[in-house]
Amino acid sequence: MDWNKTKTIFIVVFAILNVFLFSLYMNRINGFDKLEVLGEDSIEDRLSGDDITYGELPEIKTASNVSGELKPVDPAELRELSGQTPRISDEHRLVSQLDEPFSLEDGDGKLSFKDFLEEYVPQGEDYTLWEVDQEKRTATFFQMIDGSTIYYNENSTLTVQWNEDREATGYEQTMVHNTVEFDVEKDLYSPIQAINALYRSSGVLKPGSNIADVELGYSPIVQLTQTQVFAPTWHIHIELEDGTSADHFVNAVDGKVLDKLSEPVIKEEQ
Repeated sequence: MDWNKTKTIFIVVFAILNVFLFSLYMNRINGFDKLEVLGEDSIEDRLSGDDITYGELPEIKTASNVSGELKPVDPAELRELSGQTPRISDEHRLVSQLDEPFSLEDGDGKLSFKDFLEEYVPQGEDYTLWEVDQEKRTATFFQMIDGSTIYYNENSTLTVQWNEDREATGYEQTMVHNTVEFDVEKDLYSPIQAINALYRSSGVLKPGSNIADVELGYSPIVQLTQTQVFAPTWHIHIELEDGTSADHFVNAVDGKVLDKLSEPVIKEEQ
């Protein structure tokens, strides 16, 4: 037997086999890519098939992480607050009791916090109403940076308390400041891709639901002693057929559904 010739044949056969296997591998990968694209393109049809509706979606395509520092409460600023008795709790938390209750009802008898925030709360215009708990008689506000909400961050939250006559009696406030873009802008998952991520999560998007609002905000990803880092996050507000509502969150950079699900929201005029 001519061993050199046999060895050459084996080498050629294995080379052909390797090329063939590589070709199968690439075809499989390309097939998966096509399936993913087709799946992404058909999310609208799947939503329509389940009678899940939504309105116009935002067109924000890029954003960056944001960092900020915990704002310490300045004793000098407290002396400027009138009509209330403020104190500092754990350096970064302002706790204040009103000297006299302040009515939160508007002319139609609905809760309205606008005047109260303007008159009593430092930088109250930087907070947006998130949740009203009628049983506990509290309203929760989240701080905004450049018009975008920071979701569920205890270091940038305002809580207002009131009495049985719907008069504000006090509040607690935390805040971040010196916020800056933390790194380069990243391509974001589109709103429809974020909705698709929720759709694939079992039991989240129920048939007959209405996606009432989709907006871009931030959620905390790194919490250090004095500094925090926030990631762009899609907030998706869903109204269910039974009249309740729910809020869901998707990391806008990696498309991961976050495990921060709030109780049904009762919103009234701010």
